[in-house]
Amino acid sequence: MQENVLLKIEGRQWSEEGDPEEIRLMTEGRLFRRDSAWIVIYEESEATGMEGIQTTLMVDDDGTVSLSRSGAQRLDLSFTAGTRHITRMEMPFGHLDVELYTSLVKSQLTEDGGYIQLGYSIDLNRHERMNTRLNVQIRRLPA
Repeated sequence: MQENVLLKIEGRQWSEEGDPEEIRLMTEGRLFRRDSAWIVIYEESEATGMEGIQTTLMVDDDGTVSLSRSGAQRLDLSFTAGTRHITRMEMPFGHLDVELYTSLVKSQLTEDGGYIQLGYSIDLNRHERMNTRLNVQIRRLPA
């Protein structure tokens, strides 16, 4: 059964050279259980600069968190603490190579909601490395 949820997303991103950028967003989404994972789906908005893109977070029982984006931009990332992941982002103007190093993965989800915390650094096309902390609070909305 899918539950309507409220997502409070807080992110902080910084590089060695720039000031940290912060984002705070509240949006509605859906939470449900499939096989051995919790799935959270929400639509990106103008506030994130990714309007028209759907984001899916999958939290496996083994602790791995996956992020998939579909729409004008396609991206699949896998977060496991202490690992490096290499993938490709499909953009309207072409492809970007993405290298991801995950330093933190914490999550706790039930049908009532919970949280997902990620810490990682990301390198696009072997350029400036961006460090990111992401905290997603999930709360079931009243029926």
